[in-house]
Amino acid sequence: MKINKYLYFFQFLLLLFNSVCYSQFIEVNVELDLRRLSEGDKQLFTTLKNDIENYLLNTKFSSEANDLEIFMTIRLVVESVSKNSSQTNINAQAIFSNELDQYYYAKGLQFPYSKGQKIYYNTSFNPLASFLDYYAFMFIASELDTWSYMGGSSAFNKATEISSLGKDSDWSTGWSDRWKKNRAIKNNDYLRSMRFNYFKALDALSTDEVDMLIITNAMNAFYDDLVLLDKKIGSNKQTLHFLKAYNESIAELLSTVNLKKALKLLIAYDHDHKEIYEFYLKN
Repeated sequence: MKINKYLYFFQFLLLLFNSVCYSQFIEVNVELDLRRLSEGDKQLFTTLKNDIENYLLNTKFSSEANDLEIFMTIRLVVESVSKNSSQTNINAQAIFSNELDQYYYAKGLQFPYSKGQKIYYNTSFNPLASFLDYYAFMFIASELDTWSYMGGSSAFNKATEISSLGKDSDWSTGWSDRWKKNRAIKNNDYLRSMRFNYFKALDALSTDEVDMLIITNAMNAFYDDLVLLDKKIGSNKQTLHFLKAYNESIAELLSTVNLKKALKLLIAYDHDHKEIYEFYLKN
């Protein structure tokens, strides 16, 4: 009997170890906004917050990198609950963010739900799980893009697959918009390259023996992509989120390699932070 007990304990520790080592998210904070619901309907969601957090923390979404340590906040606003004889359907919207440069507003979320319902990872389409999977892969893709040039392409492709399944499902509301958003972000090679080169320069600056050639080349590539982005795409929400998160660090790097023309372009492109760019342009 003791052997069995220790065996179960060992299996539990192994499962916990695998979850911690191989999941991509290190912290997930979910806020449920149920203000639009009656007191009776609110009781339906007593476990949903924890279930979403545990699902994202303990699921291995990608085998490409096991130590991404991504942080995510989710604000889920439940708008209405409709019931029929066979199931309860939820209408909601959500905001996903890493409190830095990743920010997604998701409207038109619909899924069936029952009290205490668990969420399981599956490659087939599930309205709630696939919704979470889609944004998990969007976060993972953006993170992998900072590790290697266009490194997040396979994760972006997974998000594309999920949104395509969603469009063709019985729960298609909102999925066409997600498909378009995914394609727009994935195909914005200029921003993806800018993010990679920025983090490449930042990493080079933090080494014991700083190689200024790496930093100079990376920030010159950053500037070239910014010029093309401004010319071919123009003002872009994802780019502005990126600049909002890292504007001062970007400006400092550009100043370090004396790329004044890049700072001048950023003054025009990212007007909200022009004082930062002007400061580094003068110094």
